Order: sequence, then C-alpha cells, then structure tokens
Amino acid sequence: MKRIVMFFCVLSVFIHTGCSSEEQSTEAPTPQPTQQETEEKVEQSTETEQDVEEPQLDSEQGEMRDPFENLLERAPEEPTTVEELLHYPTGPLANMTWRDDRQEILMKVKEVLPPIEKETSEQELEAWWRAFRYLFAREYPNPDQYFTEFTISGFGGDGVIDERYQFKEQINVLVVLDVSGSMRNEIDGKPMMDIAKEAIQEFTSNLPEKANVGLRVYGHEGKSTGADKSQSCQSTELVYDIQPLKQSEFDSILHQFEPTGWTPIALSLEEAMKDFEKFPGEENTNLVYVVSDGIETCDGNPEAAAKALADSNIQPIINVIGFNVDMDGQQHLREIAEAGNGLYTNAGNEEQLKDAFEQAEELIRQWEQWLSGNKIDARNQRARLLNKARGLQATWTNENMGENRDLREVKVALSTEGYITREASHYFTSLLNEKNRLYQGFSNEVSERFEERVEEAYEKTIEELEETFTENTPDE
Repeated sequence: MKRIVMFFCVLSVFIHTGCSSEEQSTEAPTPQPTQQETEEKVEQSTETEQDVEEPQLDSEQGEMRDPFENLLERAPEEPTTVEELLHYPTGPLANMTWRDDRQEILMKVKEVLPPIEKETSEQELEAWWRAFRYLFAREYPNPDQYFTEFTISGFGGDGVIDERYQFKEQINVLVVLDVSGSMRNEIDGKPMMDIAKEAIQEFTSNLPEKANVGLRVYGHEGKSTGADKSQSCQSTELVYDIQPLKQSEFDSILHQFEPTGWTPIALSLEEAMKDFEKFPGEENTNLVYVVSDGIETCDGNPEAAAKALADSNIQPIINVIGFNVDMDGQQHLREIAEAGNGLYTNAGNEEQLKDAFEQAEELIRQWEQWLSGNKIDARNQRARLLNKARGLQATWTNENMGENRDLREVKVALSTEGYITREASHYFTSLLNEKNRLYQGFSNEVSERFEERVEEAYEKTIEELEETFTENTPDE
C-alpha cells in the first residue's frame, strides 16, 4: 500500500483543479496603447531625451506609473465576493501605520484626494470612497497559497494525474530576473535592484546541494528610452546555466547587472524552454520564479508564453513575484502565474520579497524530505491541514480589522480638520461598517471552503487506501 503518499496525491489534484476554475479574475483587462500611439510616443521620446544620460521610463510602458495618478478615475470597484477580493490590488499605503506615519499618510491622502464640501454629489462621494479604500487595501492571503503548500506535500505520489506535481529525483530551479530601468527605483532609500539581488542570493544559498539552479535576466541591454527599445526588447539571456550551485560564481554573475532597459517577459519565458531542454518533466521537477516590478513592455504575450511552457514536456510550475507593482501590473503578473499553473505573490517591500522566497524554499525542503523518505500519513496530514484552515480564517480577520482601523483613523482625522464634511464622514462610516460585515463573511467562507476540500480529499484518500488494501490482499 502507498499509505504514506496517497492522501497527498488526491489532495493535490483535487485542490489544484478546484481553485483554478473557481477563482478567476473578474476584472477587465487594462486597455493597451495602439501601435500608432506607441510609435508616436517613441518618436517624442527620442526627440526630447536624446541628450539625457539616465533613461526616463514613460508611464505608457507600464513600469513607473505613479500608483496615485488619477486615483479617482482609476480606483478599482469595491470587492463583493471572495474571488474579487483575492484579485483586488494592494494599496500604496498598505505598509504604513497610523501610529508611525500619521503626518505622511494625511499629506498623501490630501495630495491625491480633493476636499469634500457640502455640495459634493453622492456619485462623487462614492468615487472618493473607492479611491480612499484602495489606498489602504491590504493583501489578504490567497487560499491558493495554502492549497499549493499542500499540493507541494503531495509531490512524489504515483497517483497524481499531472506529472508536474510529482517529485522526481532531480529538482531544477530557474530564477528569471527583471533588470529593466524601473528596477533602479528605491524603497526606503534602497534601490529595488539591490533588494532583489540580496533576496535571490539568500534564497539560492539556502537550497539543498542536490538542487540545480539557473539564472536568466532580461532588459539588461539598451536603454529604456524609445530609441533603444528594439535592442532592449531582445535582451534576455541565461547567464548562469541550470547546474549544481557554485555560490560565489553565481553571486558574482548576479551582482554585475544594473537596471537599464525594457521588459520582455514573454521572450524570456519562450527562451526558458530552451534552458530546460536537458531536463524533461518526466525525469525532473522544474520550477520557474519570475521576479518583475512591472508588466510586459515589448509587445509580447507572456500569458501565452507561460501556458506554452507549462504545457510542454518540461512541465514546469511557473511562479511570479511582483515586486512593488501597481494595480494594473499586479493583475497582469497574476495572469502569467495562473497560465503557468503557479502562484502570484505580491511583494511591496524588502521584507515581503524575502518572505516570497522563503515560501519557495519550503517547496525545496519538501523535495529534500521526499528524497530522504520522510513522509506524513494521511490522518496526521488531515489534522495539520484543518489547523491551517483555522489559521487562515484568523489571518483574514486580522487583516480586515487592521484595514478598517486605518480607514477609520484617517477618516476621523480628516473630519476633525474639516477636510471632509461631517455628513461625508457619517456616510463613510456606514460604508466601512458594511465592508466589515461583508469581509467577516469572507473569512468564514474561505475557511469553510478549505475545510470542505480537505475533508473530501481525505475521504477519497481513505477509499483509495481501502481499494489498494483489497487489491493486494489474497482471497482466502
């Protein structure tokens, strides 16, 4: 009997297929500029920036768009379902705290949102609230993260339908790093490129010796001005072949790149198929981690490229880490991860980027345990998963409470200063209370849904175990 693996097998198939069909985004895609508009912009850029040494990215490239720009017009609609909330972008003030950043928060809110006077219409109030709510929107943990964690636990089982979710004797990790011009932007005074390099270096240094590691970079040639777009959009390169890690050599190669160009994500994923030529999925567990701070800017189709790579005989799982990405970019990168049967993780700062890589390390540790024969039986796994369900509900509740607290504190301060009317403050209080009730229901729904899937997977596991036992027991 295969008691030690069967539960993981059924759970991984059941959960992964269930989530992919139920939790698709309902958000409409962001309109892209026409070819004529792009060409006109390139010509303008060439004329006005030909003497500028430092590349200046244009907002139409999608990488350096100010998250506060035209907020009243661009703010997303308030989520009304769990799925909509899971695809709701993280707000630009989500990482600030009222206690430590009171003055900065108030200054920024006043900068992007106009004062509310008595003649303000209800329609204008609703638009103001949508923008206000988005500013402080936190990232609620996606149940997919939990589900995939347990899908990872299912690697190695012979009964897994999709071979990509079976651990093989060899595991290969390819990091695909964005080196486009916008990665020179800073977070808390530190260039994003430096933060990404340090996180990748720490991630690779913690991998098992038996794991192969590769590094591909893109956007590392040319400039991010219009004149150099063609050159930069062809710049993607496997700079460290997939192989046993030599840390000093890897670090030396990693640290030589500086942000400069555009963002050819699609081309990079197409070339990644060549990177894995020696590692077919039948014999290898292949993982891809794309680290990007923005959307495709080279007219490629990264969703199609991710799907083609995922559906190939390489059978990789393509995960995407969005680093300090705006609302449109978050949705775009999430769709790439979904097309690649992987996860999207949003990282707004250095700590969150490191957390994202720590999740990746957990997968590799599971592989190492699988190699050593360290498995968990079905009943113990079931108990662990149900405990995780309760933790998931608690996290959702805490995020909702913290978000509401931020909104309430800022609203009261604005009302006290006379920046918004008392009537508007009362109206926002009613919306805040409505949001709180809705989100409490969300936290219960997520937990219950997860528990149901665990129980159903467990029951199927027991059935499989009983059938296996019967098949292998000789008749008397």
